[in-house]
Amino acid sequence: MNISPYFTDLYTSYEAELDDLSSDSEGKSALAKRLNEKRQEIEHILPMIEFAPEMVTVIFYNAFGFNNPKIMQGIIFSEPEGYGDDFISWNELSKHLNIASWAEKLIDAILNTEGGDLFMVMAAALEFMRSNGAHGHYPQPEIIENEEDNDEDGALQLDESGSNWLSEQGFESVETENNN
Repeated sequence: MNISPYFTDLYTSYEAELDDLSSDSEGKSALAKRLNEKRQEIEHILPMIEFAPEMVTVIFYNAFGFNNPKIMQGIIFSEPEGYGDDFISWNELSKHLNIASWAEKLIDAILNTEGGDLFMVMAAALEFMRSNGAHGHYPQPEIIENEEDNDEDGALQLDESGSNWLSEQGFESVETENNN
């Protein structure tokens, strides 16, 4: 099984947010201070759980201990769409976590917000991924190479794919820039 696209994409944003918070403009470590500030501002950042959840989930950095990795893997291998019988509730998941006492007040505030239950499951899943090296410990699909393909062809396809993606994002391709 693979990590679902939902959690893969969300983790990328989560990791970027943590990186942004990690150091100040002078390059000094600022993560603890900035996380504390965010935790103190919970009421102000709560509306962001709907449109920028990664900016809120960071407040749960080191908030959870995971007693049942299989449940956590089941979560990150699935998609929360529909959020019904197929996806675990926070009430059920919290039974399998050690939760830091400082996080209880934050959890209560989030659970009293629309979408808070799903958000808390997602926050725990992202913390699980971070604390376990994200993508490193989970089985990934084997890449079967065609004998006719070589590394140069693969690199060319990757380069074309990257250029196409950049064009879709509104950037000019390297070829266009070099021709100007």
